[in-house]
Amino acid sequence: MKTVTWGILGCGNVCEKKAGPALYGVEHSRLAAVMRRDVAKAEDFARRHDVPRWYGGVEDLLADSEVEVVYVATPDAAHEEGTLAAARAGKHVLVEKAMATNTPACDRMIAACREAGVTLAVAYYRRCYPTILRAKALMEAGEIGDVESIYLNDEFPLSHRLDLCHFFLGDMSEVSADDEPLPPCSNAATGPMLHCRHQGGGVSMTPAGWDENLVPEMLDIRGRGGRILIMDLKAGKLIIEKDGKRRKEDVGPLPATHWGLVENFVLHLNGKATLACDGIEGRKSTVILDIVEALKPDGRPVKVEY
Repeated sequence: MKTVTWGILGCGNVCEKKAGPALYGVEHSRLAAVMRRDVAKAEDFARRHDVPRWYGGVEDLLADSEVEVVYVATPDAAHEEGTLAAARAGKHVLVEKAMATNTPACDRMIAACREAGVTLAVAYYRRCYPTILRAKALMEAGEIGDVESIYLNDEFPLSHRLDLCHFFLGDMSEVSADDEPLPPCSNAATGPMLHCRHQGGGVSMTPAGWDENLVPEMLDIRGRGGRILIMDLKAGKLIIEKDGKRRKEDVGPLPATHWGLVENFVLHLNGKATLACDGIEGRKSTVILDIVEALKPDGRPVKVEY
């Protein structure tokens, strides 16, 4: 299988333990260059992670002929600029979440990559967690019957939670918010709760805010015939409740949070997998974020138009 060579645009904190080790640790994946405006920090990162080259300018990184894929790890407001520049340079793109600051920016990113004939993926890496993939497989196998509701706590970014809602239940038809009790392990006992009704049936619910309390990221999936409970998305363990019985499964954790996502991207470029989250899928969470920004916690539903 062909090795995929990466360059990082913005080698900051997210690259230290989450993305960087995956880019150079996954089989058939190689990190060849990094870029940061503060070139001294780029050099420091490169030396510590054994990366051959470092740059202080975007165009320098994009001019590196060995770099095939640019991982855009800059702040959200710069995602569009970095993606468009990479596309113009003929580089594939993996852009961090949230994909962009608004939906029109997402549209421009998708169009630019399509026109350039390059791949665009969005780093909603929780789609590739073993717990998430196992839960999805159990749902699709009918293990808990038709899914009626999904609950997520607020220990991780809302964009990631909305992405998982799309991953499990598909496109949404309407979104509303109301002040009510929040799921276990949330930031507060009560507060604004998002209710996302999905076109195929089922409702996903999660707090409208995000406040890390250093508790595990929790997911509770309830169907007509049972329940799947993940008390810690990263830990690799699930609880399945069905027919009055409870069983545990241990699918194991990943070496780094982006590991499964990078594996998926490498396989995709080798023609062996569908992208876990392409630009079209990544855009969906931004559509909902745009709605949430103007949403009032009065229970009134807002129709979703993708």
